[in-house]
Amino acid sequence: MSLNLRSVFAVCVLLYMFGLYYSVDYLWLLKITPIGILGFAVLKSAPSALRTTLLCAMIFSGCGDLLLAFDLFIYGIGAFLLAQLSYAWIFKSYWLGLEQRWFLTALLSGYVVVMGSILLPNLGDLQLPVSAYLLVIATMGLLAAQSSLPFRWTVVGALLFIVSDSFIAINKFVTPLPMAGFLIMSTYYAAQFMLVDSLLARANKLSTA
Repeated sequence: MSLNLRSVFAVCVLLYMFGLYYSVDYLWLLKITPIGILGFAVLKSAPSALRTTLLCAMIFSGCGDLLLAFDLFIYGIGAFLLAQLSYAWIFKSYWLGLEQRWFLTALLSGYVVVMGSILLPNLGDLQLPVSAYLLVIATMGLLAAQSSLPFRWTVVGALLFIVSDSFIAINKFVTPLPMAGFLIMSTYYAAQFMLVDSLLARANKLSTA
């Protein structure tokens, strides 16, 4: 990703973070702009199967951001579930096996058990969709951890995505978190940037090999 796009992305993220704590009209537009910039960076890259799937992840993520901004939670979950499946599909292409970074596999498996036990008693009618999303995002993280992709920043990005969604779930279903908006969105934007930037670097390396 070019330095100019990185700079614009960073500025837009800061503007949105500023808007979280002040009365800003059209905050939803500021929210989806950073993902739009990442999508543009993907669109500019050389055509490939990775590019197509990554673009799908950006489109679904942007839709999820928009739906959540208008409190359409269940539809937002659906959109982000598709984004996670897109990332999982990418990571599957680089899968090496269960022995790859086995300690992360153990940690993520423990995460599913712990988060499930915390969330399930508080989900009510949303038990099925939230449980499905939990399994999908954990699978995405496992495929990233067990892939040949670099720990910095692809795997870190996948893990940060899980952290961000965990903040959302705890804040919504368990207990309000202090500075929830900042915690959720800072980890989310960092995750998306790391994933897109590192995967585009991998795509560019393959195209020039």
